[in-house]
Formats: sequence, C-alpha cells, structure tokens
Amino acid sequence: MNEIYDERTMHAIKQCITGMNLIETTSEYVKDDETGELVMVKQKKVEKSLPPNTDLIKLIYQHITNENLDYNALSDEDLEREKLRLLNELKEKEIESRESKDKNQM
Repeated sequence: MNEIYDERTMHAIKQCITGMNLIETTSEYVKDDETGELVMVKQKKVEKSLPPNTDLIKLIYQHITNENLDYNALSDEDLEREKLRLLNELKEKEIESRESKDKNQM
C-alpha cells in the first residue's frame, strides 16, 4: 500500500476489516422553565456490532494483487484466509510506520 496512509487511517481500515463494536448514545433534553437551561431527561445507550466489511477486503486484495479475480467465486474460507493475510500485512505496515517515526524522532 502507499505510504500516504497514516496510523489513524490504517487503524480505521483494520477495524473495518475485522469488524467492531460501537456504543451509540442518544440523549433527550428538555428546557428547564426556571433556569432556561437544557436538562437531560433520558439517555439511551445501544451497543452495535458491525461485521467485517468483505467488500473492503476484496478491494484491498484487488489493489494489492492488481488482478481481476472473481471474488464472488471465493469461498468463505478463502475470504477468511485473505482477511488474516491482510491483517498481518497491516500489522507489518504499522510496525514499519512506528519504526520510521522512531528513527525520525532521534
């Protein structure tokens, strides 16, 4: 992958590839008649689980290999293997990025 990707971008891509859990908070406020300030009356937290983004895995795979493969023909096991391979590659890129930052700071 190109070096234009910074650490935050790589982390976001990694989360999309592996899936993630999110906590969504919704708050309801009402204006207090006496003070005129907004007062929270209700707050709801919902945990959402986002599955891995297989379209992103396919896109990255296509970008890395520069081949036009029929991804629809890949089995779930093949996609899982590819996901693990890409995760390992992302970890290597993160390590390289950290090492180059450490060298630049010296």
